[in-house]
Amino acid sequence: MSLQKVDIVSSSTTRLSVDLGTIEYGRCLDLQRLLVSRRKAGTIPDILLFLEHSPGVYTIGRKADPANFPGLDPIKIERGGDITYHGKGQLVVYPIFDIRSSGKLDVRRFVHRIESVAINAINNLGHNAYIGEEPGIWVGQKKVASIGMAIDGFVSYHGIAFNYSPKVLEGFMKIRPCGLDPGSMGHIDTSRSAILHELHNAFISEFGPFVSLEKEIIVPDL
Repeated sequence: MSLQKVDIVSSSTTRLSVDLGTIEYGRCLDLQRLLVSRRKAGTIPDILLFLEHSPGVYTIGRKADPANFPGLDPIKIERGGDITYHGKGQLVVYPIFDIRSSGKLDVRRFVHRIESVAINAINNLGHNAYIGEEPGIWVGQKKVASIGMAIDGFVSYHGIAFNYSPKVLEGFMKIRPCGLDPGSMGHIDTSRSAILHELHNAFISEFGPFVSLEKEIIVPDL
């Protein structure tokens, strides 16, 4: 992968966004870590990644309980939370953002802003989204989006996953996602393009303008 064209963009430039389409999880994790290092060095501005993961993959955060994924060997990553699933029918958003506010690290405020973006995007699609007693974004009695963030120094990565198609729900049946009954997982029954459009607009409303990049600039051989 090459970031040569992105490296020339100063950290003061308007935030960037890119739709990576479908990308294997391990490859995207390497990309996130590379972008985090570049963001910390100030050679790129904030960048927002939209994507789907294929093939399907299970990941666990720092507080995972093995009782929630018997017989599976999930990928252990840096985010918070327990076991979850990523696959087709789910749009994932990874904000690689400097989360300092007025020079100070403010993780809680940043997470609340991401939750606000998610709720506004889903509401604009005609649903009544809310933060439930359990983590994530809910519609009715179903969890339709999962949040799991990590912070490296002052830069965020990992993010939020939106279930937009029932096809993704099968992947949750083998686990207790974040300790919940798998039947608690739901979807918002929309298209990938529709949820991406609303999320992009919600991020603009919350964080300011973004310049869209072609995916070949970030990962030229996708």
